[in-house]
Amino acid sequence: MKRLAEHYFLARQPILDRNLKLFAYELLFRVSDANSAPQDLDSVSATAQVLTNAMEIGLERLSRGHLTFINLPREFLLDPTLLPIDPIRVMLEILEDVTPDEEVLAGVRDLRENGFKIALDDVVDAEIYEALLPFVDTVKIDVREMPAEDWGAQIAKVKAHGCMVLAEKVETEEEFNQLKDLGVDYFQGYFFARPRIVSGKRLPSNKVALLRLLSKLNDPDTDVDELHMLISQDVGLSVRALTYVNSAATALNRKIESVREAVIFLGRELIRNWVVLYIMSGIEGKADEIVTLGLVRGRVCELLAQRCRIEGADRFFTVGLFSVLDALLDVTLPDALQHLSLPQDLRDALVSRMGDKGTALQCALRLEAGEAGSVQFRDLDECELGEVYIEAVEWADIAARQAGLD
Repeated sequence: MKRLAEHYFLARQPILDRNLKLFAYELLFRVSDANSAPQDLDSVSATAQVLTNAMEIGLERLSRGHLTFINLPREFLLDPTLLPIDPIRVMLEILEDVTPDEEVLAGVRDLRENGFKIALDDVVDAEIYEALLPFVDTVKIDVREMPAEDWGAQIAKVKAHGCMVLAEKVETEEEFNQLKDLGVDYFQGYFFARPRIVSGKRLPSNKVALLRLLSKLNDPDTDVDELHMLISQDVGLSVRALTYVNSAATALNRKIESVREAVIFLGRELIRNWVVLYIMSGIEGKADEIVTLGLVRGRVCELLAQRCRIEGADRFFTVGLFSVLDALLDVTLPDALQHLSLPQDLRDALVSRMGDKGTALQCALRLEAGEAGSVQFRDLDECELGEVYIEAVEWADIAARQAGLD
């Protein structure tokens, strides 16, 4: 993989539709020191550099084939020839600090004629952008910057121009439901990856059974025969595991016809991780992107351990993957973990961010949020951390597709 240009991180955040299905990703470009561009680098050069880095990695790979939202400064709006990207599957965001004057309006017209889709970012008052709205596909409203009682009026103003509405910084399921009722089309924020916790709520017996199965799968004392039995008890799970084993991605030269053979051939750690993934992706009523998020975190933690030559990289993966259990099961993480026979160091890492595993998880969370200035793990430099995150994203996307996630 090519190294990201010095100073830059790239993160991505999911955008979901009304059914909590992945609609797009927004790519966030961050500089490693203080999340800002170097003082001697103008905005045109900075944006060109990070866009070039994204093109080298591949926008299609970064977005899993979905639409990609990219922020642009004023200079790129005035001169579309500066953009080194294909307009297919790209949504260009006009930043909130761009004054919608005649020059910008002319640039937006040119971008539309060149096939680009246009979004307005962080809108609080749609009237300011009245002249631009006829050329805009999507308007992002910042729900944190306006009272909830004003949401409906702003959404109505945007809808009157035929634009789609994207609510950003949505933090809770209650906000999601309220905005959905008001007609919002797309949603951004970590509401989908947070548990809907009800006081005194108990886990249903089927989810307790699920956690006990996960516990058995992660117990190093569980031998091949017991692992085979656990998987074989679920016909659907057995079929999906064998489908993965025999997929082209495994590069096998012969067909594997039994779960036991698959466990032996691939090794217990690999088959265990895939079975855990299939179990987690089968939880109804949850956004598939939660599982993808867990995969990215798990792979980041694993790669950090591998690069620093820390033993037990597979346990680092488990910490990252299990960090989304609270969101999947709608209970607190400590409540979910009480049904798992995990070693104390894994529990401490998940709940209190203690030890190397906890530090790795915290690093994964900050990379995910685009908080480049606060990322640190052992003696890895900024470029290495950026590479780890992108490698984890690419791996997780392949894993998600193989698990049948969109």
